[in-house]
Amino acid sequence: MYRSRLQSLEEKRDTRNATLIFIATIGLVIGLGWFTFKGLPKLVVYLSNAQSKTVDKNDLIPPPPPTFSVAYSATNSATIDIPGLAEPDSMIYLTQNGDSAGKLKASADGTFVFLGIALKSGSNSFQSIASDASENQSKPSSTINITFSDKMPEINIDYPTDNLKISTKRLEIRGATDQENRLTINDRWVMVDSQGKFLTTINLNPGENTLVFVVTDRATNILRKELKVTLE
Repeated sequence: MYRSRLQSLEEKRDTRNATLIFIATIGLVIGLGWFTFKGLPKLVVYLSNAQSKTVDKNDLIPPPPPTFSVAYSATNSATIDIPGLAEPDSMIYLTQNGDSAGKLKASADGTFVFLGIALKSGSNSFQSIASDASENQSKPSSTINITFSDKMPEINIDYPTDNLKISTKRLEIRGATDQENRLTINDRWVMVDSQGKFLTTINLNPGENTLVFVVTDRATNILRKELKVTLE
């Protein structure tokens, strides 16, 4: 009787152990399945990214010099944006008048933009280099020069004088401004020669005539001046 009871206890223990082993096996299978469908793709992505970030020590080819895409050479704005193109994902270092003006990473398509670069009064010279993941550096880029000026242009009108009264219908207008300035008189473009002088004629109407001079410099600063001339 004792032996029979002992045998019964052993059978229960074996059954319990078998149940525990079965449950553990099911849990392991479920865990492996979860990892396969959820964790494995993440692991693959992680390993792929890690591999892509590995620096290639055998890469000795420097990137090409960056290029700028600035469409003007003068401005009256105290700050500007400087866009450009370089090797994708390279680091771009910008200098302004020989001093560091910042750095940034080019995008995956190679474009970059330095935002809000403060200009100094007068000429500003910009140049850049690119550095790739293997720390190869490009040759310096071409230099661009941007002039900053917020001063109004000047004009000297030699003839006519303000409130002039004349009896001839045809009026000669002459004076001088900076040779690079654009000049209009009553919305008509007037040529300025290499010395900054201008000479033109207009026909007056009887009575009071208003002459409107508009001078625009390279930095798009605009000066407007008016004169009155009366045809008697």
